[in-house]
Amino acid sequence: MSITDDAASDALNWLLNNAKGLGEAKREQVMTESMTKRVKAVEMAKSEAKTVAEKERDALASNAYLIAIEDEAKAAGHYEHMRALKDAATARIEMWRSLTATQRAMAK
Repeated sequence: MSITDDAASDALNWLLNNAKGLGEAKREQVMTESMTKRVKAVEMAKSEAKTVAEKERDALASNAYLIAIEDEAKAAGHYEHMRALKDAATARIEMWRSLTATQRAMAK
């Protein structure tokens, strides 16, 4: 497989142009993880059940908790997608570096 200078340049530009978006996706993932824990705690506090296990059951069964875990999953999916694109761009650049180094060595 060969990679052109333009493809390597495009990959580098993608990394530069999407660094902020990747950071934002990570921030959103961390925030939603924390929010899920918070929602669980709030829902447990609202429960009128007697035992901790019953309060936890009520919290986990609540609509608010369901929304929180859906948001967490969505944020995690977005972050992982951005990270995979970053890894692909980095791999393209590394492949280009390796190929150009090989070409320079063969030209000697």
